[in-house]
Amino acid sequence: MAEKDSFPKNIARMWFPFALVACFLLMIPGALLFILNVLGRETEVNHWLEDSLRLSYHIPIPWWGALLLLLVPPLLILLYFLKLKRKPIEVPSTFLWKKSIEDLHVNALFQWLRNNVLLLLQLIVLLALIYAILAPRLHGAGGAGKHYILMIDNSASMSATDVDGGRLEWAKAEATKEIDSATDDDVGMLIVFNSRAEIRQSYTSNRSVLRQRVSEIEPTQRATHIEEALSLADSLANQRVSSENEAVRPDNPEPGQIRTYALPEGIRAEVHLFSDGRFPDAPDFVLGNLDLHYHVAGQTDRKTDNVGIVSFDAIRDENDPSAVQVFARILNFGGESASVKFELEVRAEGQLIKQRNEELTIPPAGQPLTEEVGQRADRPGERTVTFDISDLDDQREFVIHGRLAGHKDIFPLDDEAWLVVGVVRKARILIVGPPNRFLHGFFDDDSVKAIADVTWLSAIEFADDGERRKKYHEPARAGAYDLVIFDRVAPKSEEEMPRANTFFIGTVPPPLKADPEKKAEKFFIRGSATQQPLLKYLTSLHEVGVGTALRIDNLPPKTPRLLEAEDNLVLMFSLVRGPYSDVVQTFTLVDENDAPNTNWVLQPSFPIFWRRVLYVLGNVSDASTEEVQQPGVPRRLKPTGAIDKIRLTDPAGRTVELERALNRSDFDYQGTDQVGVYQAEWNGGGRRFTVNLLDADESNLQPRDSIQIGDSTVSAQQPQTHSRELWKWAVVVGLIFLVLEWWVYNKRIYV
Repeated sequence: MAEKDSFPKNIARMWFPFALVACFLLMIPGALLFILNVLGRETEVNHWLEDSLRLSYHIPIPWWGALLLLLVPPLLILLYFLKLKRKPIEVPSTFLWKKSIEDLHVNALFQWLRNNVLLLLQLIVLLALIYAILAPRLHGAGGAGKHYILMIDNSASMSATDVDGGRLEWAKAEATKEIDSATDDDVGMLIVFNSRAEIRQSYTSNRSVLRQRVSEIEPTQRATHIEEALSLADSLANQRVSSENEAVRPDNPEPGQIRTYALPEGIRAEVHLFSDGRFPDAPDFVLGNLDLHYHVAGQTDRKTDNVGIVSFDAIRDENDPSAVQVFARILNFGGESASVKFELEVRAEGQLIKQRNEELTIPPAGQPLTEEVGQRADRPGERTVTFDISDLDDQREFVIHGRLAGHKDIFPLDDEAWLVVGVVRKARILIVGPPNRFLHGFFDDDSVKAIADVTWLSAIEFADDGERRKKYHEPARAGAYDLVIFDRVAPKSEEEMPRANTFFIGTVPPPLKADPEKKAEKFFIRGSATQQPLLKYLTSLHEVGVGTALRIDNLPPKTPRLLEAEDNLVLMFSLVRGPYSDVVQTFTLVDENDAPNTNWVLQPSFPIFWRRVLYVLGNVSDASTEEVQQPGVPRRLKPTGAIDKIRLTDPAGRTVELERALNRSDFDYQGTDQVGVYQAEWNGGGRRFTVNLLDADESNLQPRDSIQIGDSTVSAQQPQTHSRELWKWAVVVGLIFLVLEWWVYNKRIYV
């Protein structure tokens, strides 16, 4: 009978080891998920769990916190192996003998597997803590949830550090709150924008994936434009064509009876915009189904101070090519005057050869100029500084670096700028047409010969098939020229167009056609695109008169018009042909009798205009005429000669090789994401170019309280307050007290 009772009693005595084994088995899945999270595999694991078990998890604590939590259970068990120190006291010998026997039992390897309820409770608490922080979630069947779009600005101004961690980190944290507040039925997407916009994550109900994509956003040094980001959101929410309408529309509707049978409904979506608002308004955009919420990044309740360089340029003295004048414009957006030292360095091949500096006191921002829907537009304090640099070899390349030395603020990106001065390459020009004394007068000048190699091809040679093929078609199609000027002649077809920029005088490029009988006579220029690079800084164009001009009525839609006269007469326009620009001037410089057809040839703006043509379309690289290259804007490089490969090195020292496409004579470099000096090298030559921020809108760091999108004025919302999961901290505190109780309990027993 005693033997029959021994088995149940043994089983009863084994309950504690079984309980420990069960705790160990329960800990394995949590430990594996913690380890996979530390290894950065959370997204992949969540995909598998959701597809297989409709489960997901998320660990909000950092990896080192997860690692410490994993180490607590083995450390707790290890404590039970340790021999506790006891205070020496005098006891009878029989008691000492009894305690020695107990010590042998305690020090046995598995003696601790006695029914220690305290240890079991502690392990259970730890297991509960581990799985509580894992936050497992069971996903049910999808319902009709909302659509939300997260639009996060990672432009240059979002790197300002007026909030903890920077504006971008604040935006990422607030976007994560929006993700955490969504339900299983909600679907969200992520759009990241600066000067460009991209969809980082399309619509998904997997919040773990969205969190991961948000955490991967990195700051950029680009300017801010919101139009493309709004267009991406608009394309997903506001449908232009209804699929239902296409399904019910008759195949052959009667003329005049075409109508819309089913209006497109689109998708209602919440748009959460996280930005400091430092971008131009979009008054022409229609929100439609987009419910826009503006979350402003930065401190709006106080003035945001910043001093930055917003303009940096150089002009070479036409009478002395070795002399260069450098200009810099510095703005102070703060409420107090700022004392800074502007330091200028001139380097050649990395060696410092000249240095200048000047102490500046920049006044504070002035009073409001305008009142815009609750937005104060303060005029910043301004100072300009000029340096005259002499004895610079005009055939040598120099890098000029300007910076605000010793100045520190929350936005260091605009505290320095660079220029490259020196004629790196000459323009290769081909002029085709009959004799033109005004073109010869400009291109035969010594100052033009210093920066351009000009080839002339007569109209007679161009009309001869053999001569045209040898002297024009073969070299032009091989990319031998940067600019081809067609004066009163034009290629016969699109296939004969050169692989170069072109300028047409008194004629049009194929496939456009002009009727020589349709001409306008005797008029003055009435309008000009003053922001276009060819016409920039030109004045008194309204005094330019023209004898006759072609009337072009079949221009493609949205063709940029550079010069116009009355009655919608276009005098100059530009076309885009792949990587090349074709500029068309509809009036000639001389008539059939070689007499001037316009008084422009006698005005000072005429040689200035053609010098702009030479630099802009001829790809002459000289800092005094190059447009500001901002981060993120592709750089077009056109080496001299037949170059198939170039190597580019960015300011961080990263190198990339570009190969020339078969139908291209130039190279497009897309990696201009960092301010500084870039080096391009190829067989037989090379050149440097610079990328600068130089953007007053980005340097003005004052966050906007409201933005104008279409007809709506969207005011900034307060940061959303989500319920904080304080129970996690309660568990941690409870664990601390539980361990403390265990230590006190054992200390009092083994006195």
